Amino acid sequence: MPVAGVGVTAVAVAAARALESARPDALVQDPWAATLVRASGITVPFPQRWPESLDDVPAIEHSMLLGAMYIGLRTRFIDDELRRGGLTQVAILGSGLDTRSWRLDWPDGTRVFELDAPDVIDFVDRAMDAAPSPATAQRIAVPGDVTEPRASDVVAAGLHPGIPTHWVLEGLLPYLSAHDQSGVLDDVLALSAPGSRAVIERAPALPDTPQTRERLETFAVATGIPFDELLARTDPPDPADVLRAAGWVVEEVSVVDLERRYARPLAIDRTERSDASQRGGFVTAYRRDAG
Repeated sequence: MPVAGVGVTAVAVAAARALESARPDALVQDPWAATLVRASGITVPFPQRWPESLDDVPAIEHSMLLGAMYIGLRTRFIDDELRRGGLTQVAILGSGLDTRSWRLDWPDGTRVFELDAPDVIDFVDRAMDAAPSPATAQRIAVPGDVTEPRASDVVAAGLHPGIPTHWVLEGLLPYLSAHDQSGVLDDVLALSAPGSRAVIERAPALPDTPQTRERLETFAVATGIPFDELLARTDPPDPADVLRAAGWVVEEVSVVDLERRYARPLAIDRTERSDASQRGGFVTAYRRDAG
């Protein structure tokens, strides 16, 4: 059941969730993540078990462990937002190998719409057919191009714009051009009834400056990603500004805020820690009831 392209990134995220689940103090329990990684057939650099002592971890694995720590924080934060919202219509844009339809305790009657590339959706459909327990919500898979207008796709799949929706944009915006990020946010606004909520992982701020262009040119040569594609990600819209302008109540949450909230510093030792400034942080938002 091969997955390709951005689906490979989704496998890596699932591997990070599996590693987080193996921690003795796990913030997330995802019993399906490791199964999805094995079924993909893709080799990822994450270790399969959390080390008993970080002192014994080879330096080459430090970045993998820091990445898994961040995914653990991100996943738990979004899980908590969905629980707190309590809405029965949820839309996850760029869902990847998400297992929330199975592992969260949803209110009765909840429908979870998952939008991602057709090969990713097909892989999850087939891999989770053998899940030992059924989904705890009605999962509605919507195959489509996440960089294209998706309003008609999710509505055609059964999303009702007239009732509140909880939108999840997790790990999606950093992969889109600034133009496509604006398109995603426009769709969220257009389809949100009063009472809707959103939890959005920001794209890191990347201004279009001579210094940025020089860095991107170097990165393009090293990775083979076209420079024009990288440049299109500069000066992204700020979801907080977009939602506030539309009248939503907005809260901005930094990665440092999450480290404190969950008592989980992004650090391997005193000398090596994740640079929180390189991550975009999160935005949560609520559309007020009419009147």
